[in-house]
Amino acid sequence: MAKYTAKEAKQWAREHMVGCTNAPTTPFKQDFSLDLEALAFNVNKYAEVGLYGLMTGGNMAEAWNMTPTEWYQYTETCAKAADGRMMLTSVILDPSPFTVIEKAEVLDGLGYDLLEVINPVIQLRSDEDVYGYFKYLNDNQPLGIVLYQTPNAGYVMNHGLINRLADLDKVVGIKNGMSNPADTISLRKMAGDRIVVTEPMESFYLWDSIVHGAQCIFGTLEVLIYGDKRDTLFKMMDLAAEGDFNAALPLHRELEPLRDLMVEIFLVPLIEKKIYNLAPVKYWLDVLGYKMGACRPPVAPYCDDAVKQRIRDVLVGCGAVQASAIAVD
Repeated sequence: MAKYTAKEAKQWAREHMVGCTNAPTTPFKQDFSLDLEALAFNVNKYAEVGLYGLMTGGNMAEAWNMTPTEWYQYTETCAKAADGRMMLTSVILDPSPFTVIEKAEVLDGLGYDLLEVINPVIQLRSDEDVYGYFKYLNDNQPLGIVLYQTPNAGYVMNHGLINRLADLDKVVGIKNGMSNPADTISLRKMAGDRIVVTEPMESFYLWDSIVHGAQCIFGTLEVLIYGDKRDTLFKMMDLAAEGDFNAALPLHRELEPLRDLMVEIFLVPLIEKKIYNLAPVKYWLDVLGYKMGACRPPVAPYCDDAVKQRIRDVLVGCGAVQASAIAVD
């Protein structure tokens, strides 16, 4: 059952959408079946390394490529393995509000805290129709709604529409994945008094926190992929919260090789070619001791040896993992 009433949802989100919420990939076996044992292992490890929030079910998780039965198995496995140790958010990728509501009821029963709902991707395009979609979800399911603003969804909401949606009781936040910090700053000035406006670019967080009031990094991977450097990230975020830019900046710079690698292997293909290049991300996590395995068709199942070597070189070179601790070849 939701931890808040409809009237309490916004304040709950203000207090609990903090720290880092990561959205990891999903383990599949070599035959492309869902690996629930590896999934439970990973989720337990996420909690053990200090991840604050776990985001399940999104594009990074290949949930778009799961059957309905698999989605329910995956979602239940994540909740049971988390065992109350992390804030749980589930991304919902379905265009039908009735499907979203059905899934929201299941998520609520499993102890999930929030929904991140993708913008309607098929029939709805007018502001009134999109507003009506989220208004129906607001009125007919129990969980707080985080809006999911990304060009890859096929529809980008204008700020006027987001400002209207921010008035709905259960619309509590937005992941503004526009790869444009200026857009996030503008949106926070407009609607930040009613919803938590998050910017998923960790590279911008130091400035975003100190200057523009950011309170979390939502729906990315930095805690998990930074390996042994995650404590540097945590310390940088603590210093940012204290407003100590001079002490935080050297820590921010220490993490630059890892940011550059993520841009190289994932963000450039995503932004320039609209390719979700997940195989290198999975290999990166495999190197750090998680169990990820293959990507499902039609996505390339594995990355090539040159990319693997590049990932290993950067992780060892910057101290994210010891060479002797690398879990895969």
